[in-house]
Amino acid sequence: MKKLVWISIMVCLLGACAKAIEEKKEDIILDAMTNGQWYIYSFKEGSADISSSFSPYTFQFYRDGKVSGFTTETEDKGTWVGDVNTLSIITNFPAASEPVSKLNATWKITNNTWDYVKAETTVQGVKNLLHLKKK
Repeated sequence: MKKLVWISIMVCLLGACAKAIEEKKEDIILDAMTNGQWYIYSFKEGSADISSSFSPYTFQFYRDGKVSGFTTETEDKGTWVGDVNTLSIITNFPAASEPVSKLNATWKITNNTWDYVKAETTVQGVKNLLHLKKK
């Protein structure tokens, strides 16, 4: 009986450790995304390179799940959700016009460091490639 109690305690502790590790991973990602501003270095919509249409924009991600895309004259507000397990980010700018509305998608992260993110999504059969860099 004592053995069963100890096994139960160990399983609970391991579960708590796994949860703590998962929370720490999420916290690290939040820090990376929210410390500093980002710009779109490259955006390809299928074979079309539309990167220059994003050149006036800077993006700020916030810990509360909000994101702003702004120029010197405008600000488009949206939301973002990162998922550590699927290596994806969902972005939504509900009132934005183009080009910012083209970011409304679930983006699969294909490569990243502390100061850049490469991601892709497919919209209506067209593959979009996004490359963000930190300012």
